[in-house]
Amino acid sequence: MSIQVLDCTLRDGGYVNDWHFGKSAITAILDKLDAAHLDIVECGFLTQKARGKDYSLYENVKEIESLLPKRERRCMYVAMIAMGEKELHPFSLSDCDKTGIQGIRLTFHQNEIIKAMGWAEILMAKGYKVFMQPVSTVFYTDMELLRLIERINRLKPYAFYIVDTLGSMYRNDVSHCFHLINENMDPEIHIGFHGHNNLQLAFSNAQVLGKIQTKRTLIIDASVYGIGRGAGNLPTELITQYINKNIASQYDVSEIMGIYDEYIAPIREKYAWGYALPYHIAASHICHPNYASYLIDRGTLTVKDIEKIILSIPKEYRPIYDHKLIEGLYTHYQNQAIDDHNAVRKVSRRIGKKKVLILAPGNSLQTKEKRIARFLKEQSPFVISVNFIPPHYPVDACFISNHKRLAGILKQLRRFPEVEAIFTSNLSVDEVWENALFADYARCTNSDPLVGDNAGLMLLAFLCRCGVSQVFLAGFDGFLKTGSQKDHLKEEKEKRMQDQLQYLSSRIDIRFLTRSPYDRNPPSVSSS
Repeated sequence: MSIQVLDCTLRDGGYVNDWHFGKSAITAILDKLDAAHLDIVECGFLTQKARGKDYSLYENVKEIESLLPKRERRCMYVAMIAMGEKELHPFSLSDCDKTGIQGIRLTFHQNEIIKAMGWAEILMAKGYKVFMQPVSTVFYTDMELLRLIERINRLKPYAFYIVDTLGSMYRNDVSHCFHLINENMDPEIHIGFHGHNNLQLAFSNAQVLGKIQTKRTLIIDASVYGIGRGAGNLPTELITQYINKNIASQYDVSEIMGIYDEYIAPIREKYAWGYALPYHIAASHICHPNYASYLIDRGTLTVKDIEKIILSIPKEYRPIYDHKLIEGLYTHYQNQAIDDHNAVRKVSRRIGKKKVLILAPGNSLQTKEKRIARFLKEQSPFVISVNFIPPHYPVDACFISNHKRLAGILKQLRRFPEVEAIFTSNLSVDEVWENALFADYARCTNSDPLVGDNAGLMLLAFLCRCGVSQVFLAGFDGFLKTGSQKDHLKEEKEKRMQDQLQYLSSRIDIRFLTRSPYDRNPPSVSSS
């Protein structure tokens, strides 16, 4: 068997940093991958939604040509057209003139096969080597795959792929799929494998394919340091080193390491990818990794909770991500309706006419400790903490809405039996104290899906029902900015928090004791 390695760092890796590598980095990565003797290098997406020279998203092949090494090149350069995602109709491409990219990778879903065959014919007529890549190959039955192979044999593209879109294929799945294709497909057509690392099997599956005896050429996809959406991909440095040591020495792995040091390591400091239990769960249940990503980003669920929600996704919806569906399932899972009038009455009586101070776990609880201590001494407020018990402040009650923090808070509550626990009804609490209360989850949330279950907002909504007229907030410091892609989402959440607080302020007087990005007005309490 002849084995080739295709590097997809600039295309699949773009899901991590929104394809914003920078022009100089894109040019250098393309050059270094060629210097490393990679067989095929994918430059990025051909798309109608290109964003400029600093992104590995291109409107035409000429844009890519200007980025390629000016010296004699060792590798084949290709780009991807993804049907249904950033697609660019092949009619808009100029003919292949051998000075730029030589191949087009075409991804398509099962309901797009006829359209994909037509597009492939256009691309081949323009002189491009076409790589046919059926999304989630594992979902094809043997008969469906054989019918597709019949079409592929008539088309005669450059390569046909096994695409493990969901990272859910085990070695038996991969080898079965390969043998079925290998035995029935034109021997001149290469077989490719694109794996994902949700089950930590991308490397081992590649090795399984590499050991199969066949005269056909095998193309294995990889990316530097496995950069890619969710659990990421097979690392280029691993598979090239494996081939060097076990098959034939043909790659300069030091050049790949140089790409990591100079261009991928800085991205790693800002963005996360790689194996994580929620992605393992998604793959185990043949489910799109974006469902796991959504549930991780909520920041309120344990791994067990995530699995329960993923299992509730109807099987026909699991392969293709549906944002509204997972949003609804998350809300349904959290929404355990109860009659909480007793909790409302009890908290209302305990607060009485006292002012209320709400403590969130922001750093300002330490930096403004003197101000908070003075307020406590002068006002003697009713103090409620949110999803934690502060070590340096006395609290009367703790409001708990977060699955992930529940176990730790329960341990703290055992040490402070005088603290009244107010749980939201989405939590399953086996151990109940005599003074524990339960608030209806649905009546505490708001309609904004981005901050609907923010614990601070939920507590304020609950206190409104308790008849509280005025509250002071401390430790509401906003989200920690890390310079990553998620900062934009954090800033949007802060804006939405402002909107919700403004809405709540018509029902309850909200004042900030410490500075907060949620406060649209100067602090109500003078600084000290």
